[in-house]
Amino acid sequence: MAFVSMMIVFIFIAALILGAMFLAGLILLIVGIVRKCNKKNAGKKSPVVCIVSGSVLLALPVITALVLAVWGVSSAVETAFRRTTYECVPDRWRNEWVTDSQAEDEIIDALFTSADNGDREAFCKNFTPELQRSEGFTDAVNAFFAAYPKGFAGCERKDEGGSGGASYNYGHNVKYDSVHFNTTLDGIWYYISIEFCYNNTDEPDKVGVTDLRIMNLEAAAVFFDEYSRSMERPDDAYLMCDIKSPDEVSARLIGGQPLLWTSTDTPKLTADELRDLLKENQQLDSAQLREKLGAPNAFEKYANSTAYEYYYELADRNGQPCYANLKSESPYGKIFRAFLCTPTEYDYDYTLYDDESGE
Repeated sequence: MAFVSMMIVFIFIAALILGAMFLAGLILLIVGIVRKCNKKNAGKKSPVVCIVSGSVLLALPVITALVLAVWGVSSAVETAFRRTTYECVPDRWRNEWVTDSQAEDEIIDALFTSADNGDREAFCKNFTPELQRSEGFTDAVNAFFAAYPKGFAGCERKDEGGSGGASYNYGHNVKYDSVHFNTTLDGIWYYISIEFCYNNTDEPDKVGVTDLRIMNLEAAAVFFDEYSRSMERPDDAYLMCDIKSPDEVSARLIGGQPLLWTSTDTPKLTADELRDLLKENQQLDSAQLREKLGAPNAFEKYANSTAYEYYYELADRNGQPCYANLKSESPYGKIFRAFLCTPTEYDYDYTLYDDESGE
């Protein structure tokens, strides 16, 4: 992105210089012609100098513009012809310059359009040729299509995120990106992640999709629970459509996160009741808190974080499910922050408890 920004700045500066030359040349040419026509300047060299200087200054940007126009037209014709030979989106990436956002949109559309149409050949071509030739690729594709619920083409992408990077070494470039988001299909929540390389000047066979995962709520809860323990991918799969049933795994969406869920019979507190309770009880293992809250319904502890997070179901609020997220500094230790959650987000306008503010 820094390289692109520098190029834009360079083009802008060049355009300003050429524009200034054109304006200066036009002014000099007009002044020279006016003076040439004035009898008082008969025999003087200054009008001729102005005309010649103006013509030169005008010619440079005009010639540059004509050259760029011819180059642009020929490049457009060449690109249009080349595109007729493309068989997949990665073919375009191997031959044209694209941004990360363009690559994201293109590959998402290509993958799910071909998958929805049941076109396995078109679907497979979006992966790197290196991966397509690998052992087990055909089996992975067959397993994916056996589980794939059609309908993701054109889906609404929510909570979209991702990361990417690039390396530039005197024309030896590598650019890669990843995108993840969630969406809803037929009332079912899904998590989707895609990783891909969209430029590799030295190894074009590594251009294309390198990882595609689709998981429903239950499968995603299992995946992220395993991931949180080591911060490493829990398996070596590169193509997966994992759909688990609610009978197999109990999970809830809390604050936009899929979490493994354990139901309890403890009567549900309201948000106001819990906030009042936390004013006097900030130790998770206190008798009063344990009696009122019961066992946590969900738990989360990332390997790279010191916080222990416990989730409790509260009474519905404003007609929708409501949860409390209590963060402690040790297992069932002192609470330093507590948030109110809906299934899709955190309600930061309603403070349950904050150690820093004393609320």
